[in-house]
Amino acid sequence: MKFEIKSSEELAKMSANEVAEYTFSKLDFEKKELEAKLNELSAKGDEASAELKSLKDNQIEMLKRAAEEQGIVIKRLQEGSVSMAQFQGAEDAITKVIKDNAEYFKGAKDSREGFKFSLDLKAVGDMTFAANLSGGNMPQAQRLDGVNDIAERAAKIYPRIAKLTTDRNVIDWVYESGQEGAAAGTAEGATKNQIDNNFVVTSVSLLKQTAYFKVSTEMLQDVSFMATWLRNKLITRLFNRIDSQVLVGGGTGTDLNGIYTQATAFSAGTFALSVDNANDCDSLVVAANQIRLANHDGALTIVMHPSDVAALKLVKLSSTDKRYVDRLLQVGSTMMLDGIPILETTAMTAGTFLIGDMSKALIAEKGSISVEIGLDGNDFLKNMRSILAEWRGEVIIQNNDTTAFVKGTFSVTNSALETT
Repeated sequence: MKFEIKSSEELAKMSANEVAEYTFSKLDFEKKELEAKLNELSAKGDEASAELKSLKDNQIEMLKRAAEEQGIVIKRLQEGSVSMAQFQGAEDAITKVIKDNAEYFKGAKDSREGFKFSLDLKAVGDMTFAANLSGGNMPQAQRLDGVNDIAERAAKIYPRIAKLTTDRNVIDWVYESGQEGAAAGTAEGATKNQIDNNFVVTSVSLLKQTAYFKVSTEMLQDVSFMATWLRNKLITRLFNRIDSQVLVGGGTGTDLNGIYTQATAFSAGTFALSVDNANDCDSLVVAANQIRLANHDGALTIVMHPSDVAALKLVKLSSTDKRYVDRLLQVGSTMMLDGIPILETTAMTAGTFLIGDMSKALIAEKGSISVEIGLDGNDFLKNMRSILAEWRGEVIIQNNDTTAFVKGTFSVTNSALETT
């Protein structure tokens, strides 16, 4: 009994029904061929020794189960409960066993060592990632480029201050500490009016601000963007520190002497206890007037915390008049009060304000931020690298220019203006 095996080209030209009929015939042929070989082996079993018979019986039992399973596959295929893809594995497995062990079947009669082969017929089922995948992910996830950074405060003050680049570690200057006498009219023959001045030399030392990462060489080598990312992040964080220090540095120890620290305290002057329903707008107006009274006529800037700016937008004319204060003007992204721009930054403490002529401040620095990579301590032994960023500088407001800046706390300044 022979069966004609179709080529893949021939199968491709057949209809679905013809393919199914061909498949049933092929499986049935292989089943009968396998059963015939099993019967032949069973008949010859008594001619061998007891040991050989035991070996044969074990293998024959395996082949019987394989034949039964293939019979089940044919039955289920006929019933429509098994798809072509599901029985293909079983068909291939049994066909391969017969082909690979042909010599064992052929020499079973005379051999005294028995025949040895194995049949691994795996139960076929649905495939899922959960049940059929181990050791990793398939398909691999698509990774977005870079790192989603934590939002960092934007530097707002440092860019607005003039810079002095120096190779010295100390900056000094001369300021006029006082004057005596006054200019006046002089009558004919009378003594003219003499005046004089006193001078003082003062100085500041540049202070260092630093930050560093310590990272393994493996991380630097294995993550392509890590070295650049660490460098940029280090610069950003140190720069934010410098920006904050320029504004509110406390002026002691290694802290810069910030503009807010050097600014003049708010003074209500002639407006003390004279403003009805005083609010934040009123405090800012009086602070600006205080600067003008000190003879500083430059362009001013108001610096406030974003929450205080939001509160300023919500200020009403009075507790009974719910109209908003119309002196506030929004131009693009900049809000202005009486033409003075308001700068928002979280470096400013909520509830406080600074107003002043930023051209009166100066940042003396030894160049921009420098970044270096090197070894520190036992870095060599541990395959670590230290990435260091540093900057040296100081904020300078010359003595007679501190009155060009006024600072205050809204709750205090509003109370100083409120009528009793």
